[in-house]
Amino acid sequence: MGPVRRGNAGGWCDEVPLGPTTTQRAVDQMNSSSMRGVPTPPVRQAPRVDSVWVPDRWVPAPGVPQGVFEPGHWVIFTPEGGRIAPPPPRPDLTQTP
Repeated sequence: MGPVRRGNAGGWCDEVPLGPTTTQRAVDQMNSSSMRGVPTPPVRQAPRVDSVWVPDRWVPAPGVPQGVFEPGHWVIFTPEGGRIAPPPPRPDLTQTP
């Protein structure tokens, strides 16, 4: 909508801007932001062929009768027979699953 001209007693015209109300503008902004596309996450790489998933487990440790909690992790076995894994948990720290 454009401005509306109205006359007054002096003969000159005031322009009264007509358009969406503040509430309507807010609703329009919410609608336009809710209609935006949702970003897609990047494609995750598949685990390596030489990887093995080790689930959460309690591992025996000297001086800790109940063992220590080791969270799940991937282990990679090298062609030479080596093993690449995160460092083992420390028995002197508080253990919680």
